[in-house]
Amino acid sequence: MGGTAVTELKDMDLDGGTTRGSGGFLGSVWEKLYGAEGSLSSNAMEKAQKAAGELVASAKNGGFKVTKESANHLIKALQNALSDLDRAEGTLRNFDQRPNLGNHPYGQLVAQHQYEAANGPGSARVAITQLRTVLQLSIEALLHASDQYEEREAEIQHSLRLMAQS
Repeated sequence: MGGTAVTELKDMDLDGGTTRGSGGFLGSVWEKLYGAEGSLSSNAMEKAQKAAGELVASAKNGGFKVTKESANHLIKALQNALSDLDRAEGTLRNFDQRPNLGNHPYGQLVAQHQYEAANGPGSARVAITQLRTVLQLSIEALLHASDQYEEREAEIQHSLRLMAQS
């Protein structure tokens, strides 16, 4: 393969014991995103988005390769995470409007705080949007790294043509 490493899932310690911060690949990702305090920072998400974009560029340039089987396992896990984000976004729709907690000052203050927590800068909604981008870019990188990107793109184009004909 001209010096390009092919990574197998079986060779990777993905969860390091399945607990956050316990080591392994996922533990490392957890630490980078959440830090020692366990709270997600917008700076960490911005770094993750940048790293995911760099991962795509690296895959496009042959910087790393994975087998199709390994990539498909990872892609499935990332797609499951995207489905989880869809459900979380559905829950956040409850905060599209300020909750009605009465006309008294404390109720108004709490209602505004809940709305901003769900929608403002540094909110759950912003974090979900950023995480969605990271997951989508990671899928794209895996497709490129496993030489499946062009296949998937052709499948999508074919499906769109069929839809346009009907």
